[in-house]
Amino acid sequence: MIKRVISAAILIPFALFGIFYAQIWFLKIIILAVSLLSYFEWSSFNPLKERHFYYILAALFVSNILFNFEHILIILMVVFLIHMLIGFKKIEKDQILAQYYLLGGIFYISLYTFFINIIQLQNGRWLFLLLCVSIWVGDSFAYFCGKSFGKIKLAPTISPKKTYEGAACGVLLGTIAALVLGYTASIDLKVAFGMGFVANIAGIFGDLSESIIKRIYNKKDSSNIIPGHGGVLDRLDSLAFSSFFVYLMFLWKIF
Repeated sequence: MIKRVISAAILIPFALFGIFYAQIWFLKIIILAVSLLSYFEWSSFNPLKERHFYYILAALFVSNILFNFEHILIILMVVFLIHMLIGFKKIEKDQILAQYYLLGGIFYISLYTFFINIIQLQNGRWLFLLLCVSIWVGDSFAYFCGKSFGKIKLAPTISPKKTYEGAACGVLLGTIAALVLGYTASIDLKVAFGMGFVANIAGIFGDLSESIIKRIYNKKDSSNIIPGHGGVLDRLDSLAFSSFFVYLMFLWKIF
């Protein structure tokens, strides 16, 4: 617990500075670096010899999204075709499945690019902070409520410690946190409610999605790069899914 608090105390000021003061181009570089670090963790679960090619493909694909290079569909097809060519080397079930796993990781880390999409919205820096706070509050209360009085298992084969009671508390308190911050930052409360609710529902599935991977490969954390918190994947799984669905909320003008 002490390590978690110390790590948070160090990282939160940097995160706040980045959200409110960093130039967009610099934020894009940070997100690219974080994406590739996450991909390193992802690929370390099943480190095929060909994983170095996939690092290059991951950098190419995420860079293309972040820095507005043209022809994203062409880049997507290039990534897929190179992936298929790598697979021609040897037809072996486990190897083919591992290669598709590495390909899937490229799309997974691409979810981080939606951080920028939200920040570039009107009042986007405050919206992104609201999203982060809502997710962090929701995750914390889901853990403590589930540990204190959770009874009904949410997904026992994937994450045995998660409960419906904990998930409900997380969604409720995360949404309330969004409303409180939304009121403080003069954000439309209907928007704040929608963001908090959608983000915390999506965050549950984001958390479970990574838990599946760790369960398959018998890993507790994606890495130990953040003392007390695990790896980058562990910290951003909920936020990655949430950012995607919250951005769709704005794109489709749901709230």
